[in-house]
Amino acid sequence: MRSGFGSIKSLLCTLTFLAGINAVHSQNTPPPHVVIPNPTPRQPDLEKVYSENSDDQKHKAVSIENQLRAREIWLESNQILLLAQELQQEIVSGKKPASLRVSAAQAGQIEKLAQSVQKKMKVQ
Repeated sequence: MRSGFGSIKSLLCTLTFLAGINAVHSQNTPPPHVVIPNPTPRQPDLEKVYSENSDDQKHKAVSIENQLRAREIWLESNQILLLAQELQQEIVSGKKPASLRVSAAQAGQIEKLAQSVQKKMKVQ
């Protein structure tokens, strides 16, 4: 019987020893892959934000110029429309026969504005 207890005792010692080695080994090794759920956001790189990107700046400048040109065309077109309506009302009403000079001046102004609009549209 003693030999049975001796072998069980040695088996328990061996298992305890192996369990201790396994516990020490698992404490010393880091996990194989660390996952960070939400990394802290970084401030943008100021050099990239404020760098002189000439292509981007040229594109923005051209875009702004086109917007300004379109606005000028729109304003002058509205002015032409307003002058043409006033001229038409004066001609239709016929109340003032001496307003021929005023009508001619308005027609000249309409013509100048129309030429200006045409030039601006050709540039686009």
